[in-house]
Amino acid sequence: METLGLDTLNLRFQRQSGSTLWLAQQCQALPGIKEVNYTGLPQNPFHTLATRQFGALHGAVFTISLASREAAFSFIDRLRVICRATNLFDRKSLAIHPASTIFASFTEAQCRAMQVDDTLVRLSIGLEDPHDLLEDIKQALGA
Repeated sequence: METLGLDTLNLRFQRQSGSTLWLAQQCQALPGIKEVNYTGLPQNPFHTLATRQFGALHGAVFTISLASREAAFSFIDRLRVICRATNLFDRKSLAIHPASTIFASFTEAQCRAMQVDDTLVRLSIGLEDPHDLLEDIKQALGA
């Protein structure tokens, strides 16, 4: 019996990785975003290592830092195309506030050591048109 979805995994990964790189590049120029963290960006401190280990495709997850915790929650609440969920590498694009969800049980010092703060939003990019996702990000930022 064939495992559902494995036959298209390579195609989906290529599409989602390409969309993620493009979105991360676009987000660097958006007002309201203080920082974009994605290993596919050449200025990322782990870019060379990730390229050596994984090749040209750097995955479908990146993070953005906003001005404050309130800005991060407001951003997530305003998203219309990107859904709020903790999954990764889904067919749909997803957003989460890591500090109040998956890292909620860690101390503030532990979170700081892992560079997880209240301004961070994690985006897992799905199969939607990346231009639609960019427009959703822009409107959620209030741009």
